[in-house]
Amino acid sequence: MKKLLTLSTLAVITLVVCLRAQRGYDGPMDDTYWSKRDERYYKSIAFRTTLGVFARYSDVVGVGHVSNIVDDHFTVTIDHALVGCTNGAVLVVYEGGEGWDDGCPKYILEEYFPTNQSRIVFTASTNLYFISGRKFWNHKEIPRQPDDSRENLSLRYLNRSWWYADRDDGLLFTQFTNVIQAVRFDQNWTNYFYLCCDGANSPSNRVREDSFWDLRYIFYFFKDAQAQFILDDPLVDPKHKCMILAPN
Repeated sequence: MKKLLTLSTLAVITLVVCLRAQRGYDGPMDDTYWSKRDERYYKSIAFRTTLGVFARYSDVVGVGHVSNIVDDHFTVTIDHALVGCTNGAVLVVYEGGEGWDDGCPKYILEEYFPTNQSRIVFTASTNLYFISGRKFWNHKEIPRQPDDSRENLSLRYLNRSWWYADRDDGLLFTQFTNVIQAVRFDQNWTNYFYLCCDGANSPSNRVREDSFWDLRYIFYFFKDAQAQFILDDPLVDPKHKCMILAPN
C-alpha cells in the first residue's frame, strides 16, 4: 500500500511538472521595439517571426550589403543567395511591418534598420500567409494562393526579419541555413525537430528563443506518429516530451 501511494505521488508530481513545463518562453528576448515595451505583444510577434517561419514562408532569403537607406526602404546587393534571388542581384526592401502595416515612425526605423554599408542576412516577401492555425511544417505544403500580398518586397517585422551576418559569431546564420535546408529543400521533419531541440540550448539568444517557439509550433500540430517518435526517443530532453503531454 505504501509503495502504491509513493508511485501515485510520483505520477502526480510528474504530471504537475509536465503541465507547467515550458508553457512560455522565459529566456532572453530579441532586441526589438516591443520587447522593451509590451512583453505579451512581443511574444505574439516572436511566434510568427521565427527562423522556421521565415524558412517556410519567405519569398527571398539572402546575404548582402546594404546601401541607399531612404525613409521606409533600403537596397541590398546580394553576395550569397539562399532563396528566390541570385548572387549580384540588387533588391529594394521595404519595412513592411508586423502584420504588413506600414507607417512606423522614423525614429523606430532609424533604430531598427541596418546601418549603411553593413552586411546582413535578411528575409522578405511579397506574399503573406496567416500562419496561425495552419498545420503544414514545410514549404512544399504551403498553398500556392497567398492570403494577401504586397506590391513591394518587404520585411515581415523590422529587425526580426534581418540581422548582421556575423551576429552571435555566425551561429544564427548557421542555424537558419540548416533550418532552410530541412523545411525548404530536403523537407525532413526529423532533421528539423532535432535542429530545434539543439537550437533550444544554443549559446545564441536568438537561436534559443526561436527554437523554443518553433518547438511549440511542432507540438501544436504534430501527427500521432511524430508524437510517438518524440516520446520514444531516449535522447529527447524530458521537458520537450512534457510539452506533448501538457495541454497547449
